[in-house]
Amino acid sequence: MQDSVGKFVEISIPCGGAGVPAAADVVSKEIAFDDHAWTVHCYPRGAPGEAGAGPGGHLSIHLVNHTNARNAKVLFQAIVLCRAARDGGGGVAPAGDNYHASSVFEYPPEGSRRFPWPQVATARDLRERCAVGGYATVVCGLAVLRHNPIPALPSTFAADVAGLLEARKKFGDPDASFAVGGKTFDVVRKVVAARSPALRAELEGGATVVEEEEEGEVSSTAAAMPVVRPEHEFKASTFCALLLYVYCDRLPRGTEVGCPVTTDLVRDLLAAADWYALDRLKLLCARKLWDDLSVATVSKTLWYADRYRCPELKSLCIDFLAVGDNFKNALRRGGLRLADEELAGDGPRDLDELRRRSSCSSSSGSVSNKRKAQDYK
Repeated sequence: MQDSVGKFVEISIPCGGAGVPAAADVVSKEIAFDDHAWTVHCYPRGAPGEAGAGPGGHLSIHLVNHTNARNAKVLFQAIVLCRAARDGGGGVAPAGDNYHASSVFEYPPEGSRRFPWPQVATARDLRERCAVGGYATVVCGLAVLRHNPIPALPSTFAADVAGLLEARKKFGDPDASFAVGGKTFDVVRKVVAARSPALRAELEGGATVVEEEEEGEVSSTAAAMPVVRPEHEFKASTFCALLLYVYCDRLPRGTEVGCPVTTDLVRDLLAAADWYALDRLKLLCARKLWDDLSVATVSKTLWYADRYRCPELKSLCIDFLAVGDNFKNALRRGGLRLADEELAGDGPRDLDELRRRSSCSSSSGSVSNKRKAQDYK
């Protein structure tokens, strides 16, 4: 499955002249969107070390990545705009007259994170054909087509709430609450019950129920509202993210659950999705964790994938460990663990054992709720 994100930026390069600075050694601008951060470096005199670099040289453009983008196809194009006339007017030349630098490449590549396009235009052409008011304009566009091997199940939101008047017009007034992590979350029973049989069971008495009037003065409406304390302890932010999915069918963004969406939060949400049998939410979490996978995160992510029955993510973690020195580096950062046992070793034999255990555990039965409740923190 592929999705795409991208952005355009405009860079002004001084070319000298009355009241205009002389050409700089480099003019840079960041292109940042979502979890991607790139920088475009424009060298009006040529990049250091390039043939012909120096005064009177040429424009070179370099693209540098600053993040651990994975499994992505990158489309980049830089256009140096030319004037319509050579008299210094401000009109724009036809598209075919402009100078172009473009490429499509797979990321991550082997070796450097820097992608150069040398000698895009000569310094003379920048001054005589491109400069307007002493500045040449470079328009850069970057698009990232991301491939995620973990499938996303089709949304069942519409089917889950079909026939509910309050779901079509509004969710209606809350008629129950969950007390989790020191906070209370008001919910509409029918909506929550339609989305998760496990949540419905808790609302129907499978979890501890207390009355709201235990503390302080409350309204008559609030006093009549039961408060459910789930059998399992969750962080308030995790349960808020779970309810966000129940009501909006998506993962949290920004700080809308009371804290930033960190890798730890997504791992905890994956565990909660397993607890409440929300398989699509589990896969959405797995896709996000795969996008963020690195040597620093693989050990804990592998443990969660194994414990909370996500074989798609678990298999990809093991594949990641098989690449280069990832296995050894992950061991140096504190070891690798499956759900029951820590692995310590120094070579491919341990990785083969990890693969064998993954295959065996995928064919075994599910872990019990009691076991998950003891291990989830």
